[in-house]
Amino acid sequence: MPTSAVEKLLTFVLLIVLVGAVVLAGYLTTLPEKIDPYTEFYMLGENGIAEDYVYDLNVGQPNSVILGVTNHEKRQVTYTIEVALANEAVNPATNLTTVKSVKQIDTFTVNVPDGATYEQPYTFTVNQQGYNKLEFMLFNETVPAPSVSGMDRIKAAYRNVNLWIKVNLF
Repeated sequence: MPTSAVEKLLTFVLLIVLVGAVVLAGYLTTLPEKIDPYTEFYMLGENGIAEDYVYDLNVGQPNSVILGVTNHEKRQVTYTIEVALANEAVNPATNLTTVKSVKQIDTFTVNVPDGATYEQPYTFTVNQQGYNKLEFMLFNETVPAPSVSGMDRIKAAYRNVNLWIKVNLF
């Protein structure tokens, strides 16, 4: 059965498209995977897992968490970690939080090579009775001026993690 000129043309076009798809697929598999740089910032309980945090403390009672920073920025980075205590109140009707005060209690730097992880215990003591949120803020070489404070400072952090704690008088 003879094929028409239209069928020959469609077969030729289909063959060209198929060859093009195979060449394109081959080219795309040779390209390096593009991964945007990022940093992991996390907090672990005393046993090195993401649980077993102590939420109920007495005034002046020391407690520890493990802070971790994993650098995937494709370069060595000197990070600044700031720790702040935020006294907040939750409105049960709206479930919204109102910040009463934010007080910086510690700051330190860690130098993390690309692909490396920093993990160290961090011990803290809270002397402010009531419900508090311990904010751990990570800055990557861009630390805001001291005039930036409170919630504005927390929002300016590159990454942050927090721990809600209740501090009792005794």
